[in-house]
Amino acid sequence: MTKSFKLLLVPVLALAALVYSCHKSDDTATTSASDAVDQELYAAQERGALGRFGCYELVFPVSIVLPDSSTVAVNSYEEIIDALRAYFQENGTGGGGHHGHHGFRPSLSFVFPVSVVSQDGEIITVNNDEELRALRAECEGSFGHHGPAGHCQQGLSCFEIVFPVTIEFPDSTTATAADRAALHTLVHDWRAANPGVQGRPHLVFPITVQMTADSSLVTVNSRDELRTLKESCE
Repeated sequence: MTKSFKLLLVPVLALAALVYSCHKSDDTATTSASDAVDQELYAAQERGALGRFGCYELVFPVSIVLPDSSTVAVNSYEEIIDALRAYFQENGTGGGGHHGHHGFRPSLSFVFPVSVVSQDGEIITVNNDEELRALRAECEGSFGHHGPAGHCQQGLSCFEIVFPVTIEFPDSTTATAADRAALHTLVHDWRAANPGVQGRPHLVFPITVQMTADSSLVTVNSRDELRTLKESCE
């Protein structure tokens, strides 16, 4: 009986080991995908000093370019995370991971032009990756000691602008944007109709923002208050 029991136990243990191995492999794959998402989004935000640890807030909607050069339209950082996670779970992380001692190679990029809001309330049109990096150069001290680990949980944005908002253009005309898509369109259309005009559009204060930490609403009365709020996001 004992011998028969042992013979029966062997395949049972082997099956259990196989199941454990598969689950462990799945967990490892999920962890690797999460790490890759953190690294990709961190690299994209750090490149332009965007989000909580930078000086600028990205105006959605935007289109992003994934590591395989395909594009996806997104309306928030959460949708970027979902798109990246789906990509890495489908394709693995080998095409956008670490490369020797050179570290992580940024693969996520934007379809330009995109718009960002500065900590002074200016709405800046960014036409290419070089201009994005130029914004980063103007943002002293951004990101500091922060790295990519856990970036999706802590580094996306500090607050969101509550719409509608009024914007003033360099020619002193104003327009009201009902939502983020309308803001993006208004700035794009004004630029197209006024080529060569110097200056940038900016938000008309006061504005209301919603803090991402606790969903509280804050009234911002001036550029100085917006700058102070943005700097407090660290």
